[in-house]
Amino acid sequence: MANKSKNIWRERWLSSINELTSYDLQRKSWLDTAQSNPHWSFINFMSSYFDDLLDNNYKSFLDKGWVTSGELVIIKDWHHALDTYNPPGNDDYDREAILNDQKWLEVIRLGVIAKNKLSEMLNEKERQILVEAIDYLKYI
Repeated sequence: MANKSKNIWRERWLSSINELTSYDLQRKSWLDTAQSNPHWSFINFMSSYFDDLLDNNYKSFLDKGWVTSGELVIIKDWHHALDTYNPPGNDDYDREAILNDQKWLEVIRLGVIAKNKLSEMLNEKERQILVEAIDYLKYI
């Protein structure tokens, strides 16, 4: 049971990293006025990562062996940049402003670097989750 929980958590973790580092996905899904699924927004991408997955803390997942110290070293700078990011005007709902914000673009740039390094450590199944092109339209 613990192994199944670990696998599910890691799949969600890697998928969340993928979403948060894919500018193309963000631009398409966040600005699509025809879709109404709240997941496809800046707020929910951030909430999925920090609140749903981590509860703002990697320590328990490291202690349980669900994430390795090597993986954490790779994502440390990106995670910090993501955690300290504030949208222009502190408006989490202004998707266009976020997508055009140089600070957000830097968060994504750091994320892409971390994602590429992290993908080298993963097995093929996990690598695919981390780097696959996500078609948000399948979830609407």
